[in-house]
Amino acid sequence: YGIPIIFIITLYATFRNEIAVYWEQLYNNSITSIENPNGYESKIFNYDLIKFESIYLFIYSFLFIGLLSIFNLTQIKNKKLGVIIFLISKVTIFFFLISGLYTLGELRESYLSTNINSEYSVGIFHVAIRYISFGFLTGLLVINFKSMKQLPVIENLKLYFQLFLTITILWVLSSELIHWMDIGNSSESYKLGLSIFWGIYSLILVALGIWKNLKHLRILAFVVFGLTLIKLFFYDISHLDTISKTIVFVSLGILLLIISFLYNKYHKKINA
Repeated sequence: YGIPIIFIITLYATFRNEIAVYWEQLYNNSITSIENPNGYESKIFNYDLIKFESIYLFIYSFLFIGLLSIFNLTQIKNKKLGVIIFLISKVTIFFFLISGLYTLGELRESYLSTNINSEYSVGIFHVAIRYISFGFLTGLLVINFKSMKQLPVIENLKLYFQLFLTITILWVLSSELIHWMDIGNSSESYKLGLSIFWGIYSLILVALGIWKNLKHLRILAFVVFGLTLIKLFFYDISHLDTISKTIVFVSLGILLLIISFLYNKYHKKINA
């Protein structure tokens, strides 16, 4: 196993380093001299290039892991390698959710900022790169799903994959909501919008959990709704005006009534 592992790591690191070097060279060449009001000259760099480097490395990682998984499914068909690739893909996606989405948010801020626009060329690609990365992320998740179907040993991880996929979708959609509300110059993106969206998402999880008889989805739904209520009482109330508070309380109240109705109507199926 040693030689194939070393080969795979070397192959990944080689192209990864090439991508990193390319963007670092662009960053070093982006130096610009500006004159301060006091007459001194200072040098600045285009920090967006470092952010692009980070996103491109995530895209490359998604692509490499996906192709390696396809090669294993069609040619090698090694169960242990399949499990390793499956777990590595989850770790990579997790870091993308934490770091990658934040970096994409910074690129959006650069696109919306007139100060940066005056110094460097900032275009629509600062926003478009977001959806390119989402495309590769989706492709990797689809390949993970196919891996579970073809490699029985990964089938045992189905429950964890469903939970991970559900949380990933919630995370990405929440980021997308903030993204568009920020573009629309809405100050309530982290408060009113997210709270209502999380409540609706919880309702969808409850309905799906009842329909497919998946207990873990129903439990996750209540966890998400619980976090929504905690956010509502400890964060939203102190920042929202009276009208916004009324909207979010009424909306979440209606969602709770619908969830209660579903549990009362389908309690026999749930307890079966």
